[in-house]
Amino acid sequence: MLKKQTVWLLTMLSLIVVLSVYALTAPDKPASSLTNQQKNQSQATAGKNGAAVTTSAADNKLGQIELDKADERSQLQKKYEGVIASQKSTAEQVSAAYDNMESMKTLANAEMMLEDVIQSKGYKNAVVKTAGSQVQIYVDAKNLTDQQANGIIRLANEYLGAGRVVSVSYNLSSK
Repeated sequence: MLKKQTVWLLTMLSLIVVLSVYALTAPDKPASSLTNQQKNQSQATAGKNGAAVTTSAADNKLGQIELDKADERSQLQKKYEGVIASQKSTAEQVSAAYDNMESMKTLANAEMMLEDVIQSKGYKNAVVKTAGSQVQIYVDAKNLTDQQANGIIRLANEYLGAGRVVSVSYNLSSK
């Protein structure tokens, strides 16, 4: 039986795929007009409150990182499903594909828990992206002390396991 978090993750991934396909195939609004609308909204917000623009830029960057991560995982999921569905696959290949899918789900759940813990520590938003032994943590904060970064790295080692190279990025609105 699937866990609630797994069902939620799969639902969100399928929603992202559906919305991406819709955005790419929608004939009535070209991408350039969407970009112009976003620029106009940002400029209007800048006129009212300058801090809202930097927050919006950081949120946009974190959202884009999250979408990229979801796309990569979706492609891996399709690859594994293709191996499982193929009649040419050996039992070892099918077993490895199942194992890889399970480890990917476990990693995604651990990343979500770590993101929630980081947010509970007082940060507005956080995204954790793991690729092999590399862990990149993006935090929506203007400043981050060495102690705060070390605390985030310790949390990553606790939730994702030790032996990974962890880096923390912040001040995303200026990058």
